[in-house]
Amino acid sequence: MQEVWDWLLVNPARFLVLISLVVTWLVCSGEYHGRKSGGSGWLTLARISVGAIFTLVTAVVAGFFGGVGAFFGYLVLQVFVCVLIPIVWVDKI
Repeated sequence: MQEVWDWLLVNPARFLVLISLVVTWLVCSGEYHGRKSGGSGWLTLARISVGAIFTLVTAVVAGFFGGVGAFFGYLVLQVFVCVLIPIVWVDKI
């Protein structure tokens, strides 16, 4: 377990991506259960909006610790996690 924490803390952007994955999972799960009871999708819209800001923050942290390649790599990863996954998930509901 210590090796996993060491790997996460080499670049704090990894930890931010993990947080983002957990939040996306919770929001999408809540949206799924909310849609079954008449929800409107505002939770996912809020996740995408806040996720866009969090994406930029994560990319800047990654760029600071890993350079330009890490900046763009984490930017693409976070766009996938914060924007594409919630959109596809809600579309499939």
